Amino acid sequence: MAAQKQEKEGPKQKRDERSHGSREGGQHISPYAQMLNDAIKESKDPEVAKTKEAIDAVRKERSEVIGKVKEARRRLTYKEAEDAALKRLLDIEKAKPEAAEKRRKIGYLKRMKNKLEFRISTEASSLAEEKGLVRQIEDVNKQLSEAYKTIRLERKAELVKKDIEEFKKTLADGEVKITEHDKRLDELYDTLRKLLGMDKGRGPKQQQQHQQEHRRRPQPQPQLQEINLEDIVVIKKKEKKPVDADESA
Repeated sequence: MAAQKQEKEGPKQKRDERSHGSREGGQHISPYAQMLNDAIKESKDPEVAKTKEAIDAVRKERSEVIGKVKEARRRLTYKEAEDAALKRLLDIEKAKPEAAEKRRKIGYLKRMKNKLEFRISTEASSLAEEKGLVRQIEDVNKQLSEAYKTIRLERKAELVKKDIEEFKKTLADGEVKITEHDKRLDELYDTLRKLLGMDKGRGPKQQQQHQQEHRRRPQPQPQLQEINLEDIVVIKKKEKKPVDADESA
C-alpha cells in the first residue's frame, strides 16, 4: 500500500515542482512547492541560484508553448465546425439537378459578358440601347454567381482543410516541445534537490526527522505460523503409538 502511495505521489511531486513558482503572490501553492521555495531562498550556494534561473527560463518557454497550444486547439475546434458546415452546404448544392449544368455554362457566360462589355465600350448607341446592354450584363453576372457558388464552396473547404492540418501540426509540435520541457525541468529539479540536500521531496530537516523516526520505530516481530484444526488432527495421529501385540493378546 505504501509503495502504491509513493508511485501516485511521484507524478504529483513533479507537477508541484514544474509549477512551484507559478502561484506565488498570495495565492495557494502546494506544501512541497512552498518547502522548495523556502529552501532556495535560504541557500547561499551560487549553483542553486544558477539552476533556479535555468528553471525559470525553461518554465517561461513551456508556458509560451502551452499558450500557443491552447490557442491552436481553440481555433481548430472552430475550423472543424466550419468544415462540417461547408460539407453540408456542398452536399445540398451538388444534389440540385441544375448544378452540373450551371458549371458547364461558366465558359459560355464569361464569353458573353466580355462581348457585352466590349459593345458598351466601343459601339456608339443610344441611351436606351446602353441600358439594355447593362441589364444583360447584370443578368449574366447573376448566372455566373450561381454557377460559381459550388466552386467557391469547394475552394473555401480546401482552405479550411489546410488550416485544420496546420493547427493539428501545431498541436503535435507543441506536445513534443512540452514533453521536452518537462524532461528538462525534471533534470534541473533533480540537480536542484541534490544541491539543496533534498531527497524525494524531503528537505534536509525532513530527512533528518525521517531517519530519527525510523530508528525509534519498533522492529516488527516475526509472525507465528498459523495451524488449522486439520493440521492438529494429523499431528495427533502421528504422535499416537500403535498398540503392542502382547497387550492385544
